[in-house]
Amino acid sequence: MIRTLIFGAIAGYVGKKLYDDGKLTEFKDDLVARYGDAKAELADKTADATRTPTTPAMTSPSVASATNFN
Repeated sequence: MIRTLIFGAIAGYVGKKLYDDGKLTEFKDDLVARYGDAKAELADKTADATRTPTTPAMTSPSVASATNFN
């Protein structure tokens, strides 16, 4: 547990230092761009899937209850 706390403190210190130096803005911008691309691609796939169904609609048969209440 102490190793985890020490590692977290070091990671926090290094992250804060990089943030203050402005070196994380490129990383953030890249993540935002990738997220936007993935979101648009997913929306396109979803829109395509709703327009052209590839499998016929499945219907479930009606099932009569076989429970005896006597």
